[in-house]
Amino acid sequence: MDTYTQARQNEPSNAEIMGAQRQEKSLREFKEVLEDLVFILRRATGMRTVSLYWVNREREQFVLETQSTDLENVMFQDRLAFGDHFLEPWREIKQPKGLRVGEELEEDQLSHYYGEVPVEHVTLLPFLNNGETVALTVLESADTLSEASGEVVQAYINALRNVLNTYLEISDLYERQEEWVDYEERIKVIETKGHAARLIHAVMDEIQQLLHDGGVCFVGKAMGSWCHLMKSNGARHAPPLGMPLEQRTLGYDALESGSPEFAIHFNNNPKRLSPRERQTDGATLAVPLLMDDRRQGLLLVYDRNPLIFKESTKHKIVNLVRLAALKLGARKGTPDPGQSIVANEYGGVLPDLWEIVVDGELQALRGRNGAYHSWFGLLTLSKLSELRTRLRLEELQVLQRDLIAACNPSRFGWPGYIGSHADYVYAFFLQSPDEEAFRQWIASVKKKLDEGLELSNGQSVSSGVQVGFTSLKAEQEDSYEVLTHAKTALSRAVSSKDEGKGD
Repeated sequence: MDTYTQARQNEPSNAEIMGAQRQEKSLREFKEVLEDLVFILRRATGMRTVSLYWVNREREQFVLETQSTDLENVMFQDRLAFGDHFLEPWREIKQPKGLRVGEELEEDQLSHYYGEVPVEHVTLLPFLNNGETVALTVLESADTLSEASGEVVQAYINALRNVLNTYLEISDLYERQEEWVDYEERIKVIETKGHAARLIHAVMDEIQQLLHDGGVCFVGKAMGSWCHLMKSNGARHAPPLGMPLEQRTLGYDALESGSPEFAIHFNNNPKRLSPRERQTDGATLAVPLLMDDRRQGLLLVYDRNPLIFKESTKHKIVNLVRLAALKLGARKGTPDPGQSIVANEYGGVLPDLWEIVVDGELQALRGRNGAYHSWFGLLTLSKLSELRTRLRLEELQVLQRDLIAACNPSRFGWPGYIGSHADYVYAFFLQSPDEEAFRQWIASVKKKLDEGLELSNGQSVSSGVQVGFTSLKAEQEDSYEVLTHAKTALSRAVSSKDEGKGD
């Protein structure tokens, strides 16, 4: 028969079965030992009935592990609420306790007997772990426990402690082994094909599986600033997409230092991205994505339970991000200074990324997990022909870069971003809990362009804008359908010379 290691190499599916069987075997043998110990304790002390209960404080229950009796009128229940069990007043005892039936304990409280109650004395033996009573052994007899039984009781307590510690150690070793074998499987995610955004998002989804009540956010450079561009599927309590990264936040410190930063949040501090975040609790690990020592992104990994972030878990996350950066570097080479891997030369978010975002938001809406209103659309200048005739090529390039930065929703106080789509046609994504956010943002953009946009080369241009947009809805199939609706709405706006059409 193959060893466990050989089985993993030869047939992974068999190895998983072997691993599960090993764990089940350990648990089964542990329970068998406890059953034997309780039987030996009863016979050695001359008790009529002996039972072992775990004290489950989380569920507020006494859980029967095993029992041994020479009586016939006994029937135990597997689980009883604290308030329904006679052990309730003594569940926190730290020393053995003797009770006399009819005095400290009424006969009808011993509900596991039906008919006559044939015992007069009950002795409770607490089992402590880290100073907490985790189990109670109940000895029931017609007579008190004899002094000669003291050594037997002490031997039982020692044996119980040893077998429990051994089982926990075996289980821990097994879980650790499984933990790192599973991690080896996770690393394969860096083989994800396609654009850089696809690989980054695949890594984020792998990290998401390590979390319980949190998520993963990707912060990248676009529209001339750093902002939240993408989140993992299944992320919970995430800040709005498009929220800008600001100083004196955990993310800013990690990007500035170029090294991972970890913090537990006390009283909503430190913030992850921005002082405008609604709630910041639990803990966060911020990991920069470095390519040839150049900052190309930041992953914010957070969870409401800080205990999720064991040292081994933090190591896995940091290592996955580093491997992804190395893979991207091998594909794309060293990026030009100032060039973002998720935005074009004008700062517009690339379609590969905003398609992932739209698909993710539709999935969240279908799962009724959408916490915000979301809009997607296309935007172009109404005086585009006139401007292309009047301005030189380099001036048009400046216009596109400055226009994308100027339309950035965060500059008007709304989370969102501007993406690339086609020449002089820009995609946009806006997300907010305020259902009036889109209307107010587009009104601000129109006002700014009507008054004249001051370009970085000193020129000023003014133009109206034409917009086609759609609100994201659960019934929309994917980002392609959403884009189709936006294109149709923009075509209607251009043909009718209307400033904006919704779908």
